Amino acid sequence: MTFFANFKKSALELKSLRCLCVTAILISLDLALKSVTVNLPFAKISFAFLAMAAIGMLFGPVVAFLAGGITDILGMFIAQNIGAFNPLFTLVEMTGGLIYGMFLYGFAVIKPDLSGGKAFLKSVGSNWGSYVRIVLAKFTVIVVCNLIMNTSFQVITGYIAPDVFWVKLWARVGTNFIKMPFDVILMLLTLFPIMAAYNRVFKRSRSAA
Repeated sequence: MTFFANFKKSALELKSLRCLCVTAILISLDLALKSVTVNLPFAKISFAFLAMAAIGMLFGPVVAFLAGGITDILGMFIAQNIGAFNPLFTLVEMTGGLIYGMFLYGFAVIKPDLSGGKAFLKSVGSNWGSYVRIVLAKFTVIVVCNLIMNTSFQVITGYIAPDVFWVKLWARVGTNFIKMPFDVILMLLTLFPIMAAYNRVFKRSRSAA
């Protein structure tokens, strides 16, 4: 029941001007971060997913689902690549936001101890429940969106031939799971500051009111 209640609660967030404003800022951040990548020998590290994860964490699966669609459509217009629009790939972005919201909405974000390697591992171990949700969120996005949906939709739309489906799929398995630890660490390092800043700003605005 709590699972379905989160969807209802997330839908009610759409009535909040605060939700709409913060989501708009994070969508803008997502679009800006899409152009920022780090090229490693084995994979390309992107930071755009952090903004979508933050939307899911703050406002839940319904808001993040809609934000994923808006982000993809706006990105298409910004890149002036309207002819390449395909709603199937927009659905991939929306599903990614939905998954982040399902796993991260309402969970306790714990500040990682960055004073040293042992201290960091200890802080992770003592709050393992929260960190497991982050790992599961990223794992599910990789499997559902990056591997199954993206590869299947590329076959459906003719980007790749059906007879190389498994070749492409296994190639993506390697690159996605190799860079997964980097993505999880980025989430560990960014989600707490985002939540802390959100709480600080709106706690101050409530106090002023």
